[in-house]
Amino acid sequence: MTRLLEGRRAVVTGGARGIGEATARRFCEEGARVVLVDRDGDGVEAAASALREAGHDARGQALDVTDEAEVERALDEAVDQLGGLDLVVANAGVLSVSPLAELSVTELERTLRVNVVGVFLTLKHAVPHLRARGGTLLCTTSQAGVHGYRDMSAYCASKFAVVGLVESLAQELAGDDIRVCAVAPGITETEMYRELVRARARLWGIDEQAADERIRRTVTFGRA
Repeated sequence: MTRLLEGRRAVVTGGARGIGEATARRFCEEGARVVLVDRDGDGVEAAASALREAGHDARGQALDVTDEAEVERALDEAVDQLGGLDLVVANAGVLSVSPLAELSVTELERTLRVNVVGVFLTLKHAVPHLRARGGTLLCTTSQAGVHGYRDMSAYCASKFAVVGLVESLAQELAGDDIRVCAVAPGITETEMYRELVRARARLWGIDEQAADERIRRTVTFGRA
């Protein structure tokens, strides 16, 4: 490893599994000290424990990113633990796969609450900690924030919103030497992908293996 993040201090939301866990692990391998947060308290502590066993400086903390008081407290505690903050990854998110006729207001609001409000709160309360010396805010969006996908109107709306948030804040915070960036991954093999497979299988009226194969035919797996 190149140790590009040697000595940097980072917080990763949605860090218990999937892209969040992989991001935290790579940050540690590159020399960062990391606090992983996730609504799954047991899962995030297990992820942090595995990193510590590998010799890294990592801590896990339970957090509901939709609760503003919790977000503010978690970031304050992370700063106390790390001695400052250089990098925050707003990665926590949920999936929604429902045709418009089946999409309830409850599901729409839940998706927007986690995927948009959760990101907003994370960025809002991270900024005061970054203003003194600058830093980076990185949001996990999705190809669903660049292109619309059938039966995913709530999810796509949430990810398009994050792209707009990032583009706006990148201009607003540039004078504070704070970079606001986004990554927009395609389908990645995580638990959320398995959730997508189950949802597509139901909508297409086929079994999960067939749905998995059908999705895979549209995606080049293994590409950087």
